[in-house]
Amino acid sequence: MYAIALTLLAVDLILPQAAADLHGGALLQSLLENWPKLLAFLTSFTVISNFWVGHLVLFQHVWRFDGGLMWLALLQLLCVAFIPFPTSVIGEHVGDPVAQQFYFGTILVTGLVMVALWRYMNSGRPLVHPELSPEYIRRTDRISLALPTTFLIFMILVAVGVGRIINPLLLSYIVALLFIALGILEWRNSESAEEAEPDGVLTEECTGDSERTDE
Repeated sequence: MYAIALTLLAVDLILPQAAADLHGGALLQSLLENWPKLLAFLTSFTVISNFWVGHLVLFQHVWRFDGGLMWLALLQLLCVAFIPFPTSVIGEHVGDPVAQQFYFGTILVTGLVMVALWRYMNSGRPLVHPELSPEYIRRTDRISLALPTTFLIFMILVAVGVGRIINPLLLSYIVALLFIALGILEWRNSESAEEAEPDGVLTEECTGDSERTDE
C-alpha cells in the first residue's frame, strides 16, 4: 500500500495542456510555473517514506498479532492511501491556508494513528517481543510523537499567517528530510542492539558450559 500511495503521487505530475505546443524558453517557463505540484510531490513522497520506515521499525518487533492490531494497521494504511488527495489539492492551491490546513491535518491524523498503533502494541497485552528494553520503548514513544507534534505546530503556524513569510510546505519538506536522517540513525541503533544481543547470549551459554565442565 505504501508503494501504491507513492506511485499515485506522481499522477498529477503531467505536462500542462497549455504547454503542449511550447518550445525552448517558453516551455521552461511553463515547467517552472508548476513548481508547487513538484514541491507537493516531493514533500508527500518524503513524508510517506518516513511512515513506511516507521512502520517497518515498529513491526520488526511484533511478537504476535491480534484483531485490534490488524485493524489499527489497516487504519494506518487507509490514512497513507488518502495522502495523495490532499497532495493534489495543495499542489493546485499551494498558497491557500485551507489547502495547507487540509494537507497538514491529514499528516497529523496519520501520525496519531501511528502513535496509537505503537501504544497498542505495548499496553494491556504486549504484542512486541518480551525482551524489548523499556528504554527502547520510551525512545520510540518520543520519536512516534515527534511527527504529529511537528505537523500540529505547522497547522498553528498556518493559522497565525506564517505563509506571508515562507511557504509552510517548504518548511515541512525540510522537516521531513530531518525525519529521514533520524530514521536512518534509529535503524542503525536498532541493528547495533540486535547484533549485540546474540553476543550476550553466547557469553552466557559459554559460561554455563564452563561451569558444567568444572563440575
